[in-house]
Amino acid sequence: MNITSKSRYAFKIMMDLAHHSIASVGLLDGVIAPSSIVRRSDIAHRQGIPTEYLDQIMMRLRAANLVESVRGRAGGYRLGREALTISLWDIFASVEDNIFPVECVGHGEPCGFENSCITFGPWAEIFDSMRAPLIRMTLADATDKWADELRMSPIGGIRECRGG
Repeated sequence: MNITSKSRYAFKIMMDLAHHSIASVGLLDGVIAPSSIVRRSDIAHRQGIPTEYLDQIMMRLRAANLVESVRGRAGGYRLGREALTISLWDIFASVEDNIFPVECVGHGEPCGFENSCITFGPWAEIFDSMRAPLIRMTLADATDKWADELRMSPIGGIRECRGG
């Protein structure tokens, strides 16, 4: 599984939207409501994402119903669903063209070698062990767990490790 800059930026974007939903509407019974509108330029500035690249990622997140766009002068983006229902896997899978290490693991499509393939079993086990925690962890989990660190950032941006 290759976590590209698209996935890293999408995660930052979603954390930003979730964080600013908390900041403006607060947590209601542990659920981040998908209500606050965040301006595109604010996300790009806080997260250091070029706006053209942000737009490409937002198109994919919108197609997966993870974000909604709001038009007009007071427009921007907001979460498309409650953060509690968005898994990290949802985020990564929505922006990556090919997140699976081999086709048969990701799509369940036989490749013609399924009867003699010695690597299918190991690939399936490896991929499942990588995918499982991404499915379990929600955007709300990630935001709740690191919310104090997010609030301490002087410009409100999310600090992250550099990509490998």
